[in-house]
Amino acid sequence: MSRARLWLHVAALVAPLAAAGAWMLVMREASLSSGFGGFVFFGIGCVAVVSAQVAALLRWRALERRAREGHGAWLTGIGMAAITHLLFGVFADLLLVAAVGAVGQASDAGKPSDLALQVLFFFIMSVFALGAITFPATALLAHWIAALRRKELFDHVA
Repeated sequence: MSRARLWLHVAALVAPLAAAGAWMLVMREASLSSGFGGFVFFGIGCVAVVSAQVAALLRWRALERRAREGHGAWLTGIGMAAITHLLFGVFADLLLVAAVGAVGQASDAGKPSDLALQVLFFFIMSVFALGAITFPATALLAHWIAALRRKELFDHVA
């Protein structure tokens, strides 16, 4: 595995946990119980990590292609952030369904449209809570990773 890809996956591990930790501190200041803070860090943080890791896997080829072409990868980073937030909505809803125990109990009638609304809710909450930070940060990260990968490819050829 290249160092660039390793750094991408390390960032996809550390950044979501840092965001969940920061959110936990904000909630703590809002006088919510400490048990809820633990849920936010471990439950939401793990969902965010899985989402970010899957997005990194899905977008690696595009990132490497941008590195080979010598172009900036900021658009790939924006796409990676969007996929992460969308997957967060899907995985958070799956966590909710698993916690409740059945699809029929997770929503009023268990219709697919109800589940889609729950996914949309988690997606929107994720974007509005952190999107102003994650979209530009992921774009910068992707640009840096592409430059690092470009250097690795050049060093390999030379």
